[in-house]
Amino acid sequence: METPEYRALTPKQQLFCATYIAGGLATGVYDRLDATQKAYVCKDAESVRVMSYAMMGNIRVIEALNRHFNTDPVEEFLQEVSRAIHNRRLSIAQVQALKIKADLLGYAAKLPGATPNVPSASAMMDAAKNPRKAKSKPSARKPTPAKINHDYEF
Repeated sequence: METPEYRALTPKQQLFCATYIAGGLATGVYDRLDATQKAYVCKDAESVRVMSYAMMGNIRVIEALNRHFNTDPVEEFLQEVSRAIHNRRLSIAQVQALKIKADLLGYAAKLPGATPNVPSASAMMDAAKNPRKAKSKPSARKPTPAKINHDYEF
């Protein structure tokens, strides 16, 4: 289990992953609560639940587990995008980072529904560095009085 993804984890995260995987292989059930209790000191069941949720949302832990489950890198990226979409505190920088990652790894063309006319991340970054001038609002014009024709006969 000495993959680059596993080595990137903290010792407690490594213990969590090792316990999670070993338990799943032994029993057929992957128990995140049991793995959390073995890796971390939690004072009550609620703390274990909250901590296990955080562990299963940690991108490094996800990468290590995806390696174990042989998840396709494009599928892994789609899961990452899905988590980002549901993140209420998603920042523009995070969106740009996902675009750059897709561009660098060549995923843009491999994603479902991808169109070939999507600008590359580098093109988007260049556009962000050189923003266009903001369009000025049209000046408020004073209404001109209508011309009245006084050249009529009764």
